[in-house]
Amino acid sequence: MNDAHVIHWIELVKLHAHPANANVMAAGALRKLSRHIEKTGRYEPLLVRPHPEIGGEYQLINGHHRKRILEGLGHGQAACLVWELDDAQSLLMLATVNRLAGRDVPGKRLALVRELDQTAGVGDLAMLLPEDDRTLRKLLYRGPPPLPAAASLPAEMPEAFTVFLPGEEKRRLVAELKRTNGDVAAALLSWCRERGNAMGR
Repeated sequence: MNDAHVIHWIELVKLHAHPANANVMAAGALRKLSRHIEKTGRYEPLLVRPHPEIGGEYQLINGHHRKRILEGLGHGQAACLVWELDDAQSLLMLATVNRLAGRDVPGKRLALVRELDQTAGVGDLAMLLPEDDRTLRKLLYRGPPPLPAAASLPAEMPEAFTVFLPGEEKRRLVAELKRTNGDVAAALLSWCRERGNAMGR
């Protein structure tokens, strides 16, 4: 087996943050990751390299947040992958492994969340999944969609018509009808019918 894929249990005090690490996790996501590790005891192994300046110790490449969580939970060691990386390779890894991520296919994500809902309630899922309680409740809504309001009968629908006039002339006409009539729409329809200048609905 390739040594790069062998799990090593390393004391947390021997793991040092890489000074160039730029990855920061939001507090809410950090809490959810902590709950997950606390509940399951499982986490992705940390990626480290032999420390370039401190013999027998290691520098973190990927796993800064997991190390912090493990410390907070009282763990003394972490599962690690040890890779032999020079400075340039370490910087490249910091710039990629902490940032590269896929995206969920919405339909498959919904099916996955619904399957999880069979064994855990929304409240429990909201403490572990990236989605918040409100988003999960929307995803898991199974009731029938609300029916639209009843449509008006054709006889009750308002008439629609088009007036063919140059823009300025139409604006003047509408202004005059507004000034001289209470029901502008009815007055405009009457004006159109008198002149045969309208197309009915």
